[in-house]
Amino acid sequence: MKSNQPEHPDLAQFERLARRRFDEALEYEQEAAMLQVQRMSDLRDRLLDADDADLTIRIWVRGGHLCEGVPTTVGRDHVELGDSRQLIIPFSAIEMMELI
Repeated sequence: MKSNQPEHPDLAQFERLARRRFDEALEYEQEAAMLQVQRMSDLRDRLLDADDADLTIRIWVRGGHLCEGVPTTVGRDHVELGDSRQLIIPFSAIEMMELI
C-alpha cells in the first residue's frame, strides 16, 4: 500500500538497485535451472522432444557415418528416422546428436 507521503530520494534509488539485483538473480537462477534440466535429460529424452516437435536431427554413428531426418519412432533402445527410407539406429551406435 502506498502512502501519501513523498518517497525519500535515497529509498527510491535503493528500490531501483534492489529490483535490478533481484531481476539479475532471478535470471541467473532460471538459466541454472534450465542447464540442470538439460544435463539431466538423456539421449532418449532429447530424441522424444525432437519427435514431438517434428524437428530434423543429425546423428553421428560409430564409424563416422552421418544420418539426418525427423524421428518417427523413439523406442527404448533405438530411434527411427524418416527420410527417403526408414532408418533404424540403435542408441548404442550413436556418438553425437544435433538438432537442426
